[in-house]
Amino acid sequence: MSGGLLAISRKWFFEIGGYDSSMKGWGGENLDQSLRIWTCGGEIVSAPDSYVAHMWRDGSEKTRAKYKVGSGDAVKNRARAVKAHLGDWYKKTLDFPSFTRWQGQALDTSSITDSFSDLKCENFEWYLNRFKYIYRDGGVLPSEVFQIEAVEVEGSPLCLQLKKLGWTNFGQPDEVVLKECSDTHTQTQSQWWHGSNRLEDGSCCGSLRAWNTDQCINGRGVTAGAEKVPTNTCDLDSGKEVSLTPSSDDGEELLLKVGLKDNCISLKKGSKLLSVVPCKDASRWLKRKPFTPIEYELLSSDTKAMWGGDN
Repeated sequence: MSGGLLAISRKWFFEIGGYDSSMKGWGGENLDQSLRIWTCGGEIVSAPDSYVAHMWRDGSEKTRAKYKVGSGDAVKNRARAVKAHLGDWYKKTLDFPSFTRWQGQALDTSSITDSFSDLKCENFEWYLNRFKYIYRDGGVLPSEVFQIEAVEVEGSPLCLQLKKLGWTNFGQPDEVVLKECSDTHTQTQSQWWHGSNRLEDGSCCGSLRAWNTDQCINGRGVTAGAEKVPTNTCDLDSGKEVSLTPSSDDGEELLLKVGLKDNCISLKKGSKLLSVVPCKDASRWLKRKPFTPIEYELLSSDTKAMWGGDN
């Protein structure tokens, strides 16, 4: 929910505690309010026919802010909101670059949690199950994360990676390249992958997503002969776009199929470049160093059993 583009009844706003009294300036109110509303018995609906005016800051005196936001206040607001609502999943957020400064530091969230403590609100796992069509079926919360290693390589192993290394990507398109495989998943490299996006039947997974980013391989954006493998912001209803499938009966070596035709992502012979070729001519890949990420480990045994652990 956008923190500045909403309508809410006065009664309900104050019943769930209003805005965080310790929030500095702005930032994080959208996270806090969204999670309060859902977990405390409310719901959020869109109003596509409504119109909201928003004044943009253009540098003029007329649009100049009448308040100051201190350096780092917006990030701290978000960190406090996340800690107050996510429970143990707060540990996951501390991996992200903007939140690493809070590792090992105390954050007082009592002004948030005390304001709705008498409402018997649900916990964050309830929220994940409420929206399991996103987190489970859309592959946003994966049970397995892995590297994709090229088989036919001399020297150091090479793995698929986003060209723009950073996490999150903020909606910008990217592309897949080959880089020397990392030995750890704690670095902010986009070299770790998992299944993502719903298939036509609503189940996971129709594509491959770079872990901790919004980027999925665009399997429908390439044809045989392409020398660039693009990624885009994941479309959770993409259908079948990209899949790792066994190349032989042993199942260890894999083909990286793209699109609806029999095309695969392949390593160009004698180089570190990628191309798209008919699968019968494609190079093979391996799943490297698979592991279960913390965001899945934190689920209860009952939720894991219900989710099936198949993404």
